[in-house]
Amino acid sequence: MTASNSCTATRAEFESGTVPIHCSAWPPATLTASYPALEQDIEADVVVIGAGLAGSSVALHLAERGISVVVVEAAQPGDGASGRNAGHVQPFLDALEPLQSWPGQGQPFIDFFIENRNIVFDLCARHGIDGDAVKSGMVEAAYKKQGALETKAARWQKLGYEVDVIGADRLREMLGTDAYSYGLHWREGGQVNPYLFTHGLTSAAAGLGARVFGDSPALSCDKRGQGWIVTTPRGSVRAQKVIICTNGHTGNAFFPELARTRYPLVACAMATKPLPQAVLDTVNPARVALTQYPAGLFPIVIDGRKRMITATIPYPGRADAAQTYFAYFLRYLHRTFPQTRGAAIELESYWTGVTASSSHVYHNDFAKLYEVADGVMALMNLGTWGNVMGPLLGMNLAHAIAAERPQDLLMPVERPASVRFPRLFEFKIRHLAIPAARVADRFGLV
Repeated sequence: MTASNSCTATRAEFESGTVPIHCSAWPPATLTASYPALEQDIEADVVVIGAGLAGSSVALHLAERGISVVVVEAAQPGDGASGRNAGHVQPFLDALEPLQSWPGQGQPFIDFFIENRNIVFDLCARHGIDGDAVKSGMVEAAYKKQGALETKAARWQKLGYEVDVIGADRLREMLGTDAYSYGLHWREGGQVNPYLFTHGLTSAAAGLGARVFGDSPALSCDKRGQGWIVTTPRGSVRAQKVIICTNGHTGNAFFPELARTRYPLVACAMATKPLPQAVLDTVNPARVALTQYPAGLFPIVIDGRKRMITATIPYPGRADAAQTYFAYFLRYLHRTFPQTRGAAIELESYWTGVTASSSHVYHNDFAKLYEVADGVMALMNLGTWGNVMGPLLGMNLAHAIAAERPQDLLMPVERPASVRFPRLFEFKIRHLAIPAARVADRFGLV
């Protein structure tokens, strides 16, 4: 058996990260209400293509300002990468150097990011979104002292963050393990169910007047006079502006150059069945979002359904091997938390997805804002920080559009440019770095 429970998908679907969304652990047992297909020709000020974290945020923040907006989604909200990630809410950035080319050398963006670092929790509270969002904080745990962590903590402390360098005693208290002797405790951040969060943003947008259509893939985007017409299988939207928020834009016949701007990476994720109470009492009692430094082989959250959820990178051509990666995870878990040995920890769900980033260098994968044509922009390639970046950048883009102030955009507006060697990032991570990290972790060489 390659996948768990009722997930029936082909090897090709696992490898491409397109398994059905019900394979993911994030959707509730009864899927949220679906949005109808577009079946007529309508008009709006703005049409948003894609109802993921970025697209739903753009729509919500446009609707808040009274802009007539239509969202067309190929499937349903959260069906893509936005509903498949590991659920971490990371309120900090690992690298600021790539921002030097941004407006104001990135300082306006950094200020905006800091001001809105709690955007996930703020949006859930403001709009009544039940996204299982918990501001539990984050821990980056290391086996030994890491100068890079100390430097990062000092940088963000100066920016007003509540982040502490902690040692073995505090890590034992928070995590319930003696395995780690050094780490950072980010008191902000935490976890969220990204599928429910995305659906909540979309629902909030609809409640404010946005018109949302599911099962309506955009087939074409054509200039008509001063505006554009986006055509779906059974309808169309005429609008002055088009915002494209698709994960890599793969498979779309219009503006194919967008699909060549990314570095894709297949990732897999797993959820256990609800954990035994003895495990819940002793493993990560602080309930922080946990990641291991430097490799981050198995980021962990424990969700509101008492399940442990983690993610990793599958071997090339073996993305469907659920039991293999779950066995790796159990090996890590039993070694790090000896109290789990003999406990009934079983696999409930296994799924894959694809991140699309703008860089072949890990943690330099900031999103991109493209001007594809006059009146058509694309907010894409959110990388590994989508739970925060998607809503945050979507809000900034929407505010700039509503105010007709392009100078308020925090990101550089670029023309789409094809990257060289688009599989380079995946080759480095999936073929080299992760296999090496697994070996180092197994033999305690980290």
